[in-house]
Amino acid sequence: MVLLELAVIVLTILLVYFVIKDLRWRYKFEQKIKEWLDKEEKRIRQDAIQRSARVLSGKTLEKFVPFLDRFTYNPHDVRWLGDPIDLVIFDGYSDNGNIRQIVFCEIKSGNSKLSNIQRKIKELVEQKQIKWVEFKF
Repeated sequence: MVLLELAVIVLTILLVYFVIKDLRWRYKFEQKIKEWLDKEEKRIRQDAIQRSARVLSGKTLEKFVPFLDRFTYNPHDVRWLGDPIDLVIFDGYSDNGNIRQIVFCEIKSGNSKLSNIQRKIKELVEQKQIKWVEFKF
């Protein structure tokens, strides 16, 4: 009988030990997860700020592109849309309205590529899927 009581006591002590150890391990694990999440959140926020700054500076610089020497169209012929295409150029507009062509222009820098919608617009322009609509009310 004493042996059974001793076994129950030992098992109870072991059970309490493992429960406490498990609780400590869970607490440490949760702390590490919280630290990692805090660090990741800071990194993600910093990345978002940097991306936003690049987008804003890019949008601002796009408006100056027509005034660069390399830009072959008259800046007075340019109309800025911004989205989904940056510029529409009415080539010759400032020459007494003698428009020779209409040009859709997307400005990119570095390794940036056309978005899916911009690629689709480019395809439609190249396929001459362009239409004039006059709306009167």
